Amino acid sequence: MKTLSLLALLLAVPAAAQTYSGTLEDGDAARDFGELYDAYTFEAQQGQEVVVHLAGEGGLDTYLIVRSPSGAEWTNDDFEGASISQVTLVASEAGTWTAWASGFNNAQRGNYELTITLGGIAEVTTIEGRLDPSDNQTIKGEYVDTMTIDAPSSGRFTVELICFGFDGFLRVTSPSGQHWRNDDAGSTDVSRIENLIGAPGEWTVDVTTVSPEEVGAYDVRVLVFPER
Repeated sequence: MKTLSLLALLLAVPAAAQTYSGTLEDGDAARDFGELYDAYTFEAQQGQEVVVHLAGEGGLDTYLIVRSPSGAEWTNDDFEGASISQVTLVASEAGTWTAWASGFNNAQRGNYELTITLGGIAEVTTIEGRLDPSDNQTIKGEYVDTMTIDAPSSGRFTVELICFGFDGFLRVTSPSGQHWRNDDAGSTDVSRIENLIGAPGEWTVDVTTVSPEEVGAYDVRVLVFPER
């Protein structure tokens, strides 16, 4: 059962937070193995920062699911202990998204608070690609594509890898040679490196896989955010 209150946050990048108070209780909808949940919808624009935060009360072991309009899922169990779950993402598409406030197992009952915060909207550049057997391979057998990207010379940006049918792995290297890696960003289909600070020069991105010889299509998205 759920109730709604709205809260506007004044940040350097305008953001809006929706805060919901609810209770997981008998009679609620249930997931495949009987885990209760309440569903909440929100509207997001492509490239918009989204943070969904679920906090349980009285020892409620929370589990959070966020779904895109096309059905892609981001999930989190324990963010800061068993009673807090959080998903942070950049909306891959515009439309109506859904957040499920749920419990880790079918024994979970109790009160919770769910907060959905919509942040700045990025300028998005998408590069389409595909890993296949004609690509270079690492010493362990993973196929890899390497590309350069148009990164900003200053300001904040994010690089995101969205994979279609395989578990990808993302590496970003700055002009100075510093590098960052990510496997899963709330989903095995998504890898993300956030809050990179732009610098002049050539940035490179390596797209590869977690397991050897996986193949499939992917999108690399470069998201440049407005100044905070």
